[in-house]
Amino acid sequence: MIPETLAGVGHEDGYLEEKAKAIVLLMRMEPELLNETEERKSWSYDGIVAYSKVCTHVGCPVALYEQQTHHLLCPCHQSQFDVANGAEVIFGPAARPLPQLPITVDDEGYLIAQSDFHEPVGPSFWERH
Repeated sequence: MIPETLAGVGHEDGYLEEKAKAIVLLMRMEPELLNETEERKSWSYDGIVAYSKVCTHVGCPVALYEQQTHHLLCPCHQSQFDVANGAEVIFGPAARPLPQLPITVDDEGYLIAQSDFHEPVGPSFWERH
């Protein structure tokens, strides 16, 4: 049996630790639940959306997803983001939504990025808008 790998790392070699270091979160929702702007309708694929994992407050890893409400939670200062509505801030000190990564599927059926993030990834500082 061949072990499942991520970047050449098998389960027995720290697969979950490597996966936790990823900067992008992928979530799948029912497509009709996504409230996408016209510009961003092509940024998801069949209800799958990708957002930066780096909180826009001070840069902690946003990694807690509540499937029933479609909210992401930053465990450091409790900012909450609504995935169904462009990862808008719905609670906490974060000043802006999580940046979305435009994704699509290639000819072989793999999810790929269409481009880089269109907004800065990471904390909001006084000089960022």
